[in-house]
Amino acid sequence: MTHRTTGAPRRRTAVAGIVAVLLVLVAGACQPAREARRDRPILLVHGWSASGGTSCSGTFDRTISQLRSEGFTGPFVKVGFYTGDTGCSMSLRSWGSFENGSSWKDVAKAFSRYVHATYTSKGIPVDVIGYSMGGNIARGAVYGSSIRESGFSAPIQVEDAVTLGTPHAGAAWYSTACLWGQCSTLKPGASDIQWLNRDLDPQGPGGTEWTVVGSDGDAVTPLTSALYMALPTARKVSYPGVPHTGSDNYLGRTDIVRAAGRSLAEVGR
Repeated sequence: MTHRTTGAPRRRTAVAGIVAVLLVLVAGACQPAREARRDRPILLVHGWSASGGTSCSGTFDRTISQLRSEGFTGPFVKVGFYTGDTGCSMSLRSWGSFENGSSWKDVAKAFSRYVHATYTSKGIPVDVIGYSMGGNIARGAVYGSSIRESGFSAPIQVEDAVTLGTPHAGAAWYSTACLWGQCSTLKPGASDIQWLNRDLDPQGPGGTEWTVVGSDGDAVTPLTSALYMALPTARKVSYPGVPHTGSDNYLGRTDIVRAAGRSLAEVGR
């Protein structure tokens, strides 16, 4: 006896495949297009301090003034987290429980909660500039929230982020002498550094464009560490002879701040 097969099952499979493709296309079309803008809030996160305090004004006011002159009109928020911080717009102490010597990852958890409650939950995307350890905090917040790790907020909408002299793969060799406290969480091979590098290009809702900046003149963050993310070449930027600290560091250089502004404002660099 000969059994005849019909084309119905095959047709149903083909139709199901077409519907699935259309759903993916529609979902992509529903995502808001990224725009080149200079009016988004810019959050500025400072780096590590041995004294448990940093002057946010001394660190960022020149940068803010220059970005204003470059046409940025949105609010600038200088983010503090040490008990001794001064001149900051806000303190992450209101958003988490941590000490001056706690890991930068604990600070990143608080940063994620602040960004989500203040901006993301209200549909407001932000840009971030992270100097030194501030870049670890920003990147950690995007990563930890994206995987919904305990202690972090829901995913946060950071549209563009620039890190300056950030030890993505750990600070200079001499940081291995740090046996405790916050600096011990920044040395190469530290568990929190290893955790951060599980994702070399973490993304927030709608996408996050990272730009990393380093220098062969930085004695605190090796150039390879400052650029240690999986990004297009155009967004891994190296400058010769820039020190980590001092008036002529990354934030004190007009050309570097101008380039950082372009990275925040332009789409698809």
